[in-house]
Amino acid sequence: MSKIDPETGLLDQQRRFADEYLIDFNASAAYVRAGYKAKGAAAHAAAARLLANPKVQAYLQRRREELVAAKRVDQEAVLERLAYMALGDIRALFDTNGNLKPMSDLTAEEASLLQGVEVFEEFEGRGEDRQFVGLTKKIKFVSRLDAVKTLGQHFGMFSKKVEHSGPGGGPIKLQQQLEELLELTDGSDTGTGPASSRGG
Repeated sequence: MSKIDPETGLLDQQRRFADEYLIDFNASAAYVRAGYKAKGAAAHAAAARLLANPKVQAYLQRRREELVAAKRVDQEAVLERLAYMALGDIRALFDTNGNLKPMSDLTAEEASLLQGVEVFEEFEGRGEDRQFVGLTKKIKFVSRLDAVKTLGQHFGMFSKKVEHSGPGGGPIKLQQQLEELLELTDGSDTGTGPASSRGG
């Protein structure tokens, strides 16, 4: 018989479900991995009920906070990673021969410059004569422009609001400027083509 955890109020299997859910946020898969027996639509419905349980939600919230604290996923950490994605030097990803370094040799910051790497095996010949001749790697980098935009928006660099002011930061005197403009244009040819003075 399952025991209730006095700290969380959850049964052992409910707690396992919550821990499994935090791995990939797939409630149905977490339900199965936690050892529940229902399958298909029944498993999906039961997982949704479990996820809506207030005690499960409270436990999930606490575990999220613990994970955030352990991984230092705060504003500073996000900005540091974003700054590296926007400004990091992609040359750090390659060796002196221009080959992509092994993934295990890349730092977390360097790896953040990559959106993905596809590896294709190449062969020559057919049937029994088919031989492996090498690998082709297709590298996709993160969008540096998107990273720069996001970083700039965080610091308010792309604000659409533009403020103008008059002398000394005071208000703009539109009436006075309009009168001065009218005086300048008085007597000038306002039709199309170059302006010319009218003879008196």
